[in-house]
Amino acid sequence: MKVNYETNDLVKLTNDAYNIYAKQVFWNENAFHILSLNNESVTLSDIKAEIPLNAIEPIPIDSVADACIYYDPALAADIILNGMPIPTHNTDLSYYIDGFDRMHIEDTTLKVLFLEKGFQYVHQVQHWLREEHDCDGLKIRQTVKSL
Repeated sequence: MKVNYETNDLVKLTNDAYNIYAKQVFWNENAFHILSLNNESVTLSDIKAEIPLNAIEPIPIDSVADACIYYDPALAADIILNGMPIPTHNTDLSYYIDGFDRMHIEDTTLKVLFLEKGFQYVHQVQHWLREEHDCDGLKIRQTVKSL
């Protein structure tokens, strides 16, 4: 299967590659952003090595492999006049598809639009969000490995 990745796509390492490269990583999750790529290799977030392209694979949408992903959309800045309280933003670290359900677009939710697309992989969702909203807002909720 030929997969068309882009910079900032979320991918995972194959099991064999994870066993090799994960020694460098402080996080438990097998999920990484692509920082750069060419026809033969990629550079991933948190790994200081070029990794062969065949050592990465797409993250399936199955609520297991993608359970560490959350949706943190860009928010428009508020106008704050002198003396007004500064609003706070609490990041919603819940599963990204649950976050889509709380994002309303006109008379529907982002989750309804997402489900209509029938995506199989997280990077496909990212491409769609970038095309529709100029930013995908998907991030990795990382937990530190115990020593």
